[in-house]
Amino acid sequence: MKRVASGFLPMLAVDRKLGQPLHRQIYEAFRSAIVEGRLRPGQRIPSSRVLALEIGVSRFPVLNAYAQLLAEGYLESRVGAGTVVSSSLPEQPKMTTSADIKMPAGSRRPRRVANRCSLIPKNEKAPWMAHRGAFRVGQVAIDEFPLSVWSSLISRESRNLNTESAHYGDFAGEPSLRRAIANYLKISRSVRCEAEQVLIVNGSQQALEITARVLLNAGDKVWIEEPSYPLARNVFRVNECQLVGIPVDDKGLNVGIGIKRCRRARAAFVSPSHQFPLGVTMSASRRLQLIDWAQKSGAWIFEDD
Repeated sequence: MKRVASGFLPMLAVDRKLGQPLHRQIYEAFRSAIVEGRLRPGQRIPSSRVLALEIGVSRFPVLNAYAQLLAEGYLESRVGAGTVVSSSLPEQPKMTTSADIKMPAGSRRPRRVANRCSLIPKNEKAPWMAHRGAFRVGQVAIDEFPLSVWSSLISRESRNLNTESAHYGDFAGEPSLRRAIANYLKISRSVRCEAEQVLIVNGSQQALEITARVLLNAGDKVWIEEPSYPLARNVFRVNECQLVGIPVDDKGLNVGIGIKRCRRARAAFVSPSHQFPLGVTMSASRRLQLIDWAQKSGAWIFEDD
């Protein structure tokens, strides 16, 4: 069997029962894929022979469709690379928004995202996160990372895959990893913790989202450091909580001001070990004061470590 290396084939089907000619159906399918971004500039498309074979038509409709796409600037031919999506696409007419559509009386409204999405600010970016370079937020010390050890471990585990590893694992995460984390927390942080209490997630943002959904209700008031991690604010906003900004000084979150502003808050979000973005460490007295407030008021403490 001869294998043909074709380019990207979009979801394309022709219907001979339609009044629209076959070459027009092929043209519209490719044009839509290009305009909508499903086909990227420089991306190779199948040869006319391969495409005709795939969709069960003669080459003539495909050749006609390709010729029109080439003439209009959606495709371009490259020596040695075949036909690809053009790197400079023609201007498109302005997209009509839902606000521009006049809906007839009694008709259904267009589908929209959930109302709570409007609670998230558009393009929110804190000043301290805008800069680039060696001191940008979240920069990893690559020179300190054991790349060779990591690579060898990945290679070793990849060679030892079995049928069990292809199935869904424990919903809370790999048990051996959770046991290792629990043991590490006992030694390094003196945290009394068992593997059953550890949940592996994709990152701190998902952890915060899950925790907020489980512990908080719409309308609950939450202490949040001022300034603080902006994406944490978004999690509480989308869960319809009321944020109460509490200032941070050289000792961390000012618990006394928090109690004065909102003693009955449902939760407090803190980063005591290394406050973001100021970098201060919460003092021991403040930590004890925060715990005492939480115990007396029945509030939760969300710690971002």
